[in-house]
Amino acid sequence: MNSPRMIQVLTFGLRNTLKRFNARPMATLAQLESLKKALSYDRPPLCSGAISPSPEGLYLYYGKKNPRFIDFASATPADLDLLTAACDPATFGRGNEDVYDESYRKAVKMDASNFSVQLDLAGSGLIRTIEDQLLQGEAEKMRIRAELYKLNVHDKGSFFKTHRDTPRGTDMLGSLVITYPTPHEGGELALRHKDREWKFDANSLTVTQPSPSLAYVAFYSDIEHEVLEVTSGRRVTITYNLYFVDPASRPGVSAITPNLKNTSNLQTTLRGLLKNPEFLPDGGTLGFGLAHLYPVTFETELREMATYLKGEDAHVYRACRELQLQPSLQVIYSEADSFRDECGVMLDQIVRDPDYECEDGDSYESTLIRELGGVLVNKTQDTVLKRPHWVSDGEGEEVFITWISPFNEQNQLEDISMTYGNEFCAGFIYCSPCIIVRIPAASDRV
Repeated sequence: MNSPRMIQVLTFGLRNTLKRFNARPMATLAQLESLKKALSYDRPPLCSGAISPSPEGLYLYYGKKNPRFIDFASATPADLDLLTAACDPATFGRGNEDVYDESYRKAVKMDASNFSVQLDLAGSGLIRTIEDQLLQGEAEKMRIRAELYKLNVHDKGSFFKTHRDTPRGTDMLGSLVITYPTPHEGGELALRHKDREWKFDANSLTVTQPSPSLAYVAFYSDIEHEVLEVTSGRRVTITYNLYFVDPASRPGVSAITPNLKNTSNLQTTLRGLLKNPEFLPDGGTLGFGLAHLYPVTFETELREMATYLKGEDAHVYRACRELQLQPSLQVIYSEADSFRDECGVMLDQIVRDPDYECEDGDSYESTLIRELGGVLVNKTQDTVLKRPHWVSDGEGEEVFITWISPFNEQNQLEDISMTYGNEFCAGFIYCSPCIIVRIPAASDRV
């Protein structure tokens, strides 16, 4: 049921606010609700299961000074004792450094340079399975490559509290964790995103298989996750970093191209609204806050990030592209005070925040508008925008955004410096831009 508050907001915006902006009156409440319902997206940001590899797939070679071999099809407690002794205490990234703190992470690890495995991810079909699940509709055009990263051993009492994976490149998609069939209890991997939680219990998968098997879980790198405490036995895992394969490296392949045979509910709903002359009759601007975070640097080109959108974000971008609406990725900047929490300056580029140099007496936002062509926009649906005191009369463009999915507060770089990651990595930081779509006037729509 529509609340009186929502009706009041939309009516006021229709009659008063939007007269000042390039976007003309907002869509009706019913039209907005139809778009929001069409955004429904319930595919999880992960996939998991078990595979039965070749016998060599259960082999592990480790150690440089004293090379050793372990076959996880028949590993003994003594074998696992030797493996554990060859590992180092596991640190984690906190701010700008790696720290060792057993109150947050208790485990041992081995770097990829000190061990090797014979597991054939491609030959086993696992990479293709992950592509089909995580690329979600783009697996025919995109590919994934896996890079061996770490071995971890969690024995009784070990755990790793909530963290995100360290971003290692703008093309990073996620992580693949493979668990060996060593008996243990506890140690489940709990994954959380947007108020939802999934638990991956590797031991319960491997013990039910008819032959020695590996349990796997692959997930987007920005998903929060934690290793719950191991209560007995040892949990032994290897982790791979997953990256998109650049479509430019595959001739004739484009990351996102029109495919009208593969329509979505969002695409169908939006197409129907575009045919309706009463939907934004004078044109307007739609905004979609992204569901995921993406690795960026201050040199990252936002237009290139469209190739690496994940899950529902790729779903929205693809639907708009296939309707020829030319969506763009934008970042909205603002300083934190009571008014500026409601509006900001939209740019199609990443700038250092909040260190952008301002002239004496100038505000941060005013400088972005004057020097970089920023656009004044609203960050919330019910914002009544007035030209603020920090923007000179006649300076810059103003656009009212009709938010279909909420603005993600992690959009702004200063708010998302990573506090806890699996390892410190200089140069990259997580960011969540917005998808912005300009809707032409009804008379100009095809």
